[in-house]
Amino acid sequence: MKLKGHVEKWAGGVLGTVSAILLLNLVLQFSGVRAAARRLLPSAAPPAADKGKAGANDSLAQFDPAVRLDDLKRLDERPLPELSRNPFEFVLPPAPPKPETAPGAAPTPAAPPPPPPISLQPMGYLEDPTGQKMASVCDQSAPGPQGCAATDQVYLVHEGETVANKYKILKITTTAVTVEDVSTHQTAELPVPQ
Repeated sequence: MKLKGHVEKWAGGVLGTVSAILLLNLVLQFSGVRAAARRLLPSAAPPAADKGKAGANDSLAQFDPAVRLDDLKRLDERPLPELSRNPFEFVLPPAPPKPETAPGAAPTPAAPPPPPPISLQPMGYLEDPTGQKMASVCDQSAPGPQGCAATDQVYLVHEGETVANKYKILKITTTAVTVEDVSTHQTAELPVPQ
């Protein structure tokens, strides 16, 4: 019990000494700043006799410090300029002019729409005892949230098989199923969830 009291007294003494040193340092720095400011102030103000020469060098000397209320009143009475637009409405810049086609020339056809995305979604990877790779996939033909729903058609497929007469399974790995759309020949690598 006595040892704890001695440790607390020593810790209090050390903290008090450190606090006193920091306070003394702060006072010395503050007095040094004030002394430096006193030295700078007299040299910053030009003497009254040399006001004309110093005024040419001083950029603020060209302005009159007196406020003229009659000039302010005259400026306030001026009409405001008319605004050509509402500053709170943002208007897009005008569209560039369309290139003119020669008369009688057929208009250029629009680009064909992109093929629809592949609606198959891998669900898992399987390997039978003989080492043949299989994957379970669901056909999400109807638009809906990501993932397979209870109403989606589920298939257990092997490499080279065709699903729903639309998709051919090209390759099955542990991480992805490579699928080709038979009608558009679009190929996609669909990741298998881990």
